[in-house]
Amino acid sequence: MSLDDQAQLDAVNQEIESIDTSIAILKADREKLVRQRAQLMDNLARQAIGHDSKESHPYHSTDFEWSDSLVEHAKTYFGIESFRSLQLPVLNAALDKERDIFVVLPTGGGKSLCYQLPALLEDGFTLVISPLVSLIKDQVYHLREVNISAAYLTGTSTKEQVNEVQRDMLPVKPATTTNFKLLYVTPEKIAKSKRFMARLNKAYDAGMLTRIVIDEAHCCSQQGHDFRPDYKQLNVLRTVFPQTKIMALTATCPWSVMKDVMKILNMKQPHVNKGTLVFSAPLHRPNLIYKVVQRPDSADETINHITDWILTHYPNQSGIIYCLSKKDTETVANSIYRESKGRIKCGAYHADMDESDKEYIHQQWRLGQLQVIIATIAFGMGINHLETRFIIHHCMSKSMEGYYQESGRAGRDGKTAECIIYYRGTDAMRLSSLVVGEVSGQAGLYEMVRYAQDYVTCRKVLFERYFSLDAAESSEGLVNQVTPDQICGICDNCTRPKGTVTTQNIRPLAETIIRLCRVLKSVNERVTMSKLVQMLQGRGLGIAKSQVQQDSQIQIPIDRSLNDYDIERTLNHLLTEKYLREDFLFTPYSTITYIVEGQYGQHVLNSNTKIELAFLTNNTPKKRKTIDPEYICLD
Repeated sequence: MSLDDQAQLDAVNQEIESIDTSIAILKADREKLVRQRAQLMDNLARQAIGHDSKESHPYHSTDFEWSDSLVEHAKTYFGIESFRSLQLPVLNAALDKERDIFVVLPTGGGKSLCYQLPALLEDGFTLVISPLVSLIKDQVYHLREVNISAAYLTGTSTKEQVNEVQRDMLPVKPATTTNFKLLYVTPEKIAKSKRFMARLNKAYDAGMLTRIVIDEAHCCSQQGHDFRPDYKQLNVLRTVFPQTKIMALTATCPWSVMKDVMKILNMKQPHVNKGTLVFSAPLHRPNLIYKVVQRPDSADETINHITDWILTHYPNQSGIIYCLSKKDTETVANSIYRESKGRIKCGAYHADMDESDKEYIHQQWRLGQLQVIIATIAFGMGINHLETRFIIHHCMSKSMEGYYQESGRAGRDGKTAECIIYYRGTDAMRLSSLVVGEVSGQAGLYEMVRYAQDYVTCRKVLFERYFSLDAAESSEGLVNQVTPDQICGICDNCTRPKGTVTTQNIRPLAETIIRLCRVLKSVNERVTMSKLVQMLQGRGLGIAKSQVQQDSQIQIPIDRSLNDYDIERTLNHLLTEKYLREDFLFTPYSTITYIVEGQYGQHVLNSNTKIELAFLTNNTPKKRKTIDPEYICLD
C-alpha cells in the first residue's frame, strides 16, 4: 500500500468515526427529547382524564337496578357504609357484564370487595385465581367468618376436599345456584389439572361460572416484577370460557405491563369497541412518608443506625425490614436483636424456611410477640397487618413495582407510617447480576436507581410518572381517578431544607471516567464499580497507571470533595443515561458485573452538553457517638 493510499484510508476512517460520533450524539439528544415529550403528554392526558372521567362515567351512578341490593349486602356482610375510591364504578361494571375489567387499586385499596360483593348478588360462583396458598386460605377464612360461602382448591387439598368442592360446582336440583359463591384456586390448577378443568367446563355449560378473577394479574407478564410461569397458562380461560367476563386486579401495573397482561389473557385492548374497561385509582397514600438515606460504609454502622431509629421512634410498634438475600435476613435479625440488647425482638423470614416455621413467625409478628420481621420479598403478598408503622429496605428493591408493593404494607390502618430505603450505589451492581436474565430486568432496576438517587423530585410524583397510563391508547376505556402532579409535602425531598442540595455539571468528571475506561480496555483490565471508585481516587491503577499519567485529559485523582458515595452515584447516573454500561462475566458460582464505556460514551468527549447531577451539600453520616436517630431519615 502506497503512502497516498494509507493517507486516504486514514482520512476515510477519521470521517467515518466523525459521522459515528455525530449519530451517537443525535441519538442521545433524540432519546432525551422523546422522554421529555412523553412526560408532557402524560401530564396533559392526566389533566384531561382527571377533569371529565370521575363524574361523567355512568358507572358512578347509584340508579342501577342492583344498586339498593349492593348497598344492603355491603353493610350486612362487610359492615361497609360507603365505598372507597373506585369501588362503586368497578362494582357496577362487574354487575353490568358488558366488558372485561382491569382494576389497578393501591395496596390496601379494597380490591377484594370488587369481586366478592358482586358474587353475592349473582347465581353461580366466581372463580378467583390467586398466587399464594396462604393468601387463599386467609381470604376464605375471613369470608366464612362473615357467613359468605367460599371454598378453595390447592395442590395440598385432600382427595375428599377436591371431590366435595367439585361436586358443589354444580347446583343440586331443584336448587338454581351453587353451594358456594367464591371458589379460590392457584394458577397451577388451571394449568395442570385436567379433571378440574373438565368440571369447570360443566359448570360453565350450566351457566354457573359467572366471573373469572385474576388476582395479582401482573404475575402474567415477564415484564412485571413478579412473573410466575403458571400465570402465563391462564390464556386458556378465554378460549374455553369465551362468554365469562374476566376481571384482572393488581396494585402495581405500568401501562406496558398492563398491555402485555391483557394480551396474554386474551382481553380486548381498551381502545377497541367493547374493549377492556380500565379502572385506575391514585397510587398515592397520603399517610406514607417516603425517604431514601445513605447507607453507611460498614454493616455494623448500618445496624447501629437502624436500631437507634427504631428504638427512638417506634420502640413498641411493628415493622418490616426487607433484605436482598436469605443470609442477610438472618444476619440482620441477629445483629439488631443483639445491638438492641433484646429490646427489639426480630424474626427472619425467607423462602427456604419450612411452611410451618414461616406460619409461626408470621403469627408471632401479628400477635405482637415479634416486633420486626426481617424478610426477603418471599414475605408480603396478601399480608394485612394493619398496624405496621415502618418498612425499611436494607437494600433497595429490584423495581419500582416491587418497591411500591413492599412499602405499601405499611400504614394500612390509615395512620402515619414511614418507608425508608438504605441506599448505596454498589447495590445496583449487586442487583444487576440478579436481574440480567429477566425480561426488562435492567430497565426496571435503572428506574429504581433513578428514584433512589433523586434528591429533588417529590416521591409521590416519581411514582405517578412511572405508573402513569398511556392515555393516548387507553382513554376511551379508562375510568381514572387521578391526582394532579402535585407534591405530597411530607417525603424527604419535599421537606429537605433549602440550600442542602446543589446541582453540578459532571461532564468533566464523566470525560475522565470515559477516557479511563478506554485506557483500561487497551490494557485488557476489567473493573467493578468498587475498583473503579478506587482508581478515580488515584488508588490501585496498576498496569494502567503509566497511560493514565501520560494522558493530560484524565484528571486523576478527581475532586477530593467527592466521597465514595458521590462517585458511586455519579457512575450510576452515567449508567442509567447510557454513557457507561455494565458488562457481565458468568462463572459457575456467581455473576460479576464490570463497568465499561457505553453507547453514548463518545458523546461525552465530543459535546459540551451539560450532564447535571444533584448532590447533598453535607452527606457524610454522623458518627454513632453523636447520632440523632432522626438524622438518618432526613439524611
